[in-house]
Amino acid sequence: MAQGDIEPRISEFSHRVSICSMLDVVEEGSTVSLSRVPAAEVWAKIYALPHLPSFISPYGYAIKEKQDRVTHWITLRYKIDIDFSSAAWIYEVRRKSPPRWYKVLGFYDNEPWVVLHAHLVEKSVKATPPRTLFSAKDDVM
Repeated sequence: MAQGDIEPRISEFSHRVSICSMLDVVEEGSTVSLSRVPAAEVWAKIYALPHLPSFISPYGYAIKEKQDRVTHWITLRYKIDIDFSSAAWIYEVRRKSPPRWYKVLGFYDNEPWVVLHAHLVEKSVKATPPRTLFSAKDDVM
């Protein structure tokens, strides 16, 4: 049974995620660093597609797989104020396991829900959280 066949229940939205876009941030002269800036934090339902393993290296990064392969469906409650076409990444905070980064590959609008097709890219305790505009620099203590 596909995910779109039945309406999700609110109780299934148990994952806290940040919807992030990829922005080029220029810092001090010509140094350019890529940072993922959160656009919104929402509750989501994350469904791992069966029989599609994601190979994760000891360092937490996905390896030996195509970057355009959908590994997860992430269902969100529809919000008018978020442009999902510009959402490049999903950051998931987990309670008992390491945080995860998903790359958004596409989406479809099924009001009142939006289903994002995503690829698991990183699963590690060292996964850096999204960087807000007010975050301190990493090298400053």
